[in-house]
Amino acid sequence: MIVNRIEVTPIQEFTPETGGAGKVSFITDTGDLIFDRQIKPGREAEKRNPVLAFVSEAMRQVQRMPEYRISKSYVKFAPGVLPEGFAA
Repeated sequence: MIVNRIEVTPIQEFTPETGGAGKVSFITDTGDLIFDRQIKPGREAEKRNPVLAFVSEAMRQVQRMPEYRISKSYVKFAPGVLPEGFAA
């Protein structure tokens, strides 16, 4: 599955002090993976880039999926899709 686009829809406004909540959609040619994510206040990189925080939380959820654990290649990202600063 190759993710061609990532959309982040905040539900609760993100601030470094309070965190936030939102939906993260990994959009592919064959369907979408949608995650409801809660972001806790915290890490330095996430304070500078809330999109990075939401995508990192969504990837943490992907890594728990059985399909991903069986084959680490289950989810791949097209070039330039991941936000700057994301550690793959």
